[in-house]
Amino acid sequence: MWKDSPRTVRKIVFGTFAVGAVPALAGAMMEVTALTVIGVLLVIVAVVIHFMFYRCPHCGEFLDRSTGAYCPHCGKKME
Repeated sequence: MWKDSPRTVRKIVFGTFAVGAVPALAGAMMEVTALTVIGVLLVIVAVVIHFMFYRCPHCGEFLDRSTGAYCPHCGKKME
């Protein structure tokens, strides 16, 4: 499993989501199906990355929307 800090994973997820949302919305507004599909796929990739890798580096539990300095499950400090 990919062991990276939750902060880095969160940045990757938000970046992928933003890169996907722009063409998805632009494609939907301009009625360009290919652009919309590419954007939606990138948004789906961002969601998958979030659920697979946004975990505590110590206990491995899913962090959901937690952005605190400590893991809500094991209480250890996030890096």
